[in-house]
Amino acid sequence: MDVKFEIGTINNSEGKGGTRKYVRLQQERSVTADELADAIEHECTLSRADIKAVFEALRYHVVDELRSGKRLHIPRLGYFSLSAALAGSDSGKKITGKDVYLRGINFQPEDSLMREVGYDLRFSRAKYISQSVPYTADELWSKVSAYLSSHHYITCRIMRSEFGLSDRMARRWLTTFVEQGKLMKGGTRHMGVYYNGPTPTPPPSRGGRNYHRR
Repeated sequence: MDVKFEIGTINNSEGKGGTRKYVRLQQERSVTADELADAIEHECTLSRADIKAVFEALRYHVVDELRSGKRLHIPRLGYFSLSAALAGSDSGKKITGKDVYLRGINFQPEDSLMREVGYDLRFSRAKYISQSVPYTADELWSKVSAYLSSHHYITCRIMRSEFGLSDRMARRWLTTFVEQGKLMKGGTRHMGVYYNGPTPTPPPSRGGRNYHRR
């Protein structure tokens, strides 16, 4: 299965007023400890309970070794190490251990792990994004209005694909424009269709017959 990605944009990149694009991967949900234990159980002679006990023991030793300032190596996976930083700005005073805080935990994968993960790895662009492009109300309405000047209607799906919005933000903006009287909502409960002005009267069904009283 392909790894899905989105393209994001950083405005005023490096303070020069330009823009820079970057890749943002769409992360799937995390595998739970129970799911991982079940998967490993089918690959070795350890029971599910034994595997979960190993998880706990491994975590204990990772914490213990990192707290002692060591760089921890897990064979065939990689190296864990601490990352630290200074609290506040350097004002010229003598720096002590109280001025240093834990910034994070680094992980450096082994080359063999990188090669194995990267072998035949494929990426494909996500159909819809998970994070929205930020707009002001005026900015987005200008784009929606321009779209509707050459199209009869707009939908949540169109909002996502045309303007870089997540599903949640597309629905929120459409609701806002309806409340402001800028759009009229038609369609069905599950498939909203939004018009710039009064909702058009749907055409009569092709299969039906019109009966007129005399």
